[in-house]
Amino acid sequence: MSWSINDIYNLTLFLTRKNQSGSISAKDLFYEWNTEQNAYHSDLVGKWQARNNGKTGTNTGLVLDETVLTKLAPFTIPGQITIASGKATKPSDFIYGLARRILVSGTEYLVNKINHGQIYYVNNDVIDPPSVTNGKYYIVEYENYYSILPSSATGTLNLDYIAACEDVKWGYTYDSEGRQVYNSGTSVQPKWDTPTIIEITKRALTSLGVSFKDNDFQQFGKTNTITGDS
Repeated sequence: MSWSINDIYNLTLFLTRKNQSGSISAKDLFYEWNTEQNAYHSDLVGKWQARNNGKTGTNTGLVLDETVLTKLAPFTIPGQITIASGKATKPSDFIYGLARRILVSGTEYLVNKINHGQIYYVNNDVIDPPSVTNGKYYIVEYENYYSILPSSATGTLNLDYIAACEDVKWGYTYDSEGRQVYNSGTSVQPKWDTPTIIEITKRALTSLGVSFKDNDFQQFGKTNTITGDS
């Protein structure tokens, strides 16, 4: 289950050790957290990079960068979604769609993704309108589902997508003296490769520096976030 805003607020109080004084208000949290949320969302969507194949080439989105895709390989999932009433509901961990195909009676068809402004023109196209008979399918993306054209489409949507991260967890049991001992069986492991795990850990030191009021932790985390030094 996703964290609630109350969880986020309590974590903020914990990290800054302000839970007794109550000096951090809900309004403070609103501005601080939502500013960071929008910045992070922008990074996930992907910033358009300069043309990488000459001055006349097309711009390339961040998610299409080969290095980024390699790092995201552990989260690249091949999924199958049943089409019902012309809709295919996205997986709960869906972040970004990479490729889409429609499977009908053992035959796979290419799906052309269109934007919302093209729906009218596609439906009224006299050359290549949506057609189950001709295997001509179009797809429009919404928040938690895909709309399929024609709406009478049935079958399965084969979807390659980038999945969200699963929260990692340090599981433990108690020894004879009541101390916590690591237990891999009850733990949830990260899926990133080792260099990325190290990088994420360095970034986490920034928050730890706030929690422990240790400027060295904060400075170390910020420096490595900017420079990438080990």
